[in-house]
Amino acid sequence: MQLVHDALVQSRFSNTFPRTVEMLCPHCLKEAMFEARPWQEHGRQMAASELECTRCENTVLFVQLLASDGTNQAGGLYCHPGFGGREPMGGVEHLHAMSAPLARSYESALKLYNHAEWGASSLIVRHLLNGLTARMLADEKAELSLTRKLEALPHDVELSRPLQDIAQLLAPSGTFGRQFEDESTIDKANAELLLELAEQLINYLVVLPGTMADLKARIATAPVPLRRGSGAA
Repeated sequence: MQLVHDALVQSRFSNTFPRTVEMLCPHCLKEAMFEARPWQEHGRQMAASELECTRCENTVLFVQLLASDGTNQAGGLYCHPGFGGREPMGGVEHLHAMSAPLARSYESALKLYNHAEWGASSLIVRHLLNGLTARMLADEKAELSLTRKLEALPHDVELSRPLQDIAQLLAPSGTFGRQFEDESTIDKANAELLLELAEQLINYLVVLPGTMADLKARIATAPVPLRRGSGAA
């Protein structure tokens, strides 16, 4: 089941259940309006209906969680199968803080991908990578090719800075290092922060290299599309 944001609901029945929902169809991959069939309540906690895509006429199962008064629960609408689009990556707010234009490029690439515009999405991704690397490097390297900019990153950007920050926090005189002297003084808030710090370090040292290796292997085995006009005669 995938969450369907309430903002996608375009109209409702008098009992507050969704009548029409506008979203990406998981079947035809087009933005479409879904029209509800009669809702069937199951107990006092949920109702279900099949909504039909107005483009391809395939149906999607929708489940609406109910509030105690029998009306729809805010943020409680789900569908199956999910509408298949990619969700924004975690931490995208940091990209917004760094550069609003780059964040908009990322959002445009994601939107195009979710509308099955594969080529246009890929061109925006290349533009995004060019802009991101240029932003991270000195001005005199902004006009380098994307390959050269990526090669320059390890030399120009302090990629070890996160490790240095963590080392200072865990040093005997650091924020967490002092607390280790008496673990009984560590409360829930600090334990949660320490756990999050460990998770971020695992992501940085283990998960990121592992997922990049997996991605590289998938790229190596992906079929190469033929250029236009290069097909066999």
